[in-house]
Amino acid sequence: MADVEQQTIPPERRPNGESPVPETATRMPGMYHRERVLIACVVLLIALFAFTAFVARQYHRTVHRLGDDWFAKGVAAMSEGRTAAAVVDYRNALVYKPDDENFQYHLAIALGRAGRENEARSYLLTLLAQSPGSGPINLALARVAVRLKNNSDAIRYYHGAIYGVWPADPLTQRWNVRRELCEYLLNQNDIRDAEPDLIALAQETSPNDARRQEITGGLLLRAALWSRALAAYKDALALDHRDPEALAGAGRAAFQLAMYSDAADYFRRLPPARRGAQDIAQEFALSQEAATMNALRPGLRASEAAKRATRALQVANARIRSCAKRKGENLAAVPPATQLQKLYATARQSRRIWSDMNLAHHPDQVVTAMAFAVEAEEAASAVCGSPEDLPDRALLLIATSAARPPSE
Repeated sequence: MADVEQQTIPPERRPNGESPVPETATRMPGMYHRERVLIACVVLLIALFAFTAFVARQYHRTVHRLGDDWFAKGVAAMSEGRTAAAVVDYRNALVYKPDDENFQYHLAIALGRAGRENEARSYLLTLLAQSPGSGPINLALARVAVRLKNNSDAIRYYHGAIYGVWPADPLTQRWNVRRELCEYLLNQNDIRDAEPDLIALAQETSPNDARRQEITGGLLLRAALWSRALAAYKDALALDHRDPEALAGAGRAAFQLAMYSDAADYFRRLPPARRGAQDIAQEFALSQEAATMNALRPGLRASEAAKRATRALQVANARIRSCAKRKGENLAAVPPATQLQKLYATARQSRRIWSDMNLAHHPDQVVTAMAFAVEAEEAASAVCGSPEDLPDRALLLIATSAARPPSE
């Protein structure tokens, strides 16, 4: 103890001017032990932190894997048409990853296909609030609105999808969405709302894509946009002049535009089986007949116009006689009293003026002759009903197309 006490004497009190003892020499042996314990505690604490972090990572990895496994099961169930099972699988996936927007989106799609539209709509609206410009979410909401028969919401969300953000191939996705919107509106007979999107669809369709041109042409036909439909089919035919769908569509569009010679040509180029189909055969026959009877077609030679007008007069006069016979009218009655009798009298009085030779020398009379033929055919139809014979139907078709305003 005396030695220890001597070590603690301050330097200024040490005898004989002895030099101070180093500080390390003054430490007590127990201090080394405390430092070792402290260091050991720090090392142990670090190890515990590392172990905890490792366990946490493993836990989250396991949880995420379980979520991904359930999600994969849901995807498989959807692909197999097991919608109810997919709903359960997606819900289980969300138990492990409740904030995963992709899982929520797929659950909403499954709910919609399972007929649970209100639940699907709730999920989708939440997702849309987080990503208002999402093309896929807007499209899903549009389809839910269609099933709920909410027309205004359907149109709004379809447009949101068209102008929204798509993760891949946005041009193709937007074209497909606009096509779906057009089909939806046409199925609703909403031609007025469909027309702007149909025109936009046609403008967005590449002239080098025959398949899309055919699809666009078909939609334009349904909306009675004949000229635009014909243009679409012509683009398709420029790539493949034998394409039967494009030929049929072009023929039908030309027929509605009263371009009967062109329509007959398109139909004639179809394979025999397609040309004989019910939706084509009638228009083909009428196109051929009308093409040979329409004396007012621009660019005809005077002799050809006279020949066609003479044929139209023959058809109209025959129709007057057959209708009068059916109704028991005497066409030779003097003075003529009925409409049929008056028309018959006019025809007899004008035989020389409307002869083939005279019409060829006086082209201005062709218009008068054709107007009479049309009037006679319409009068007979009013008395006896629509004609069954092809020439009479073709003559009425010429009359209808001449009086019809442009469709576009």
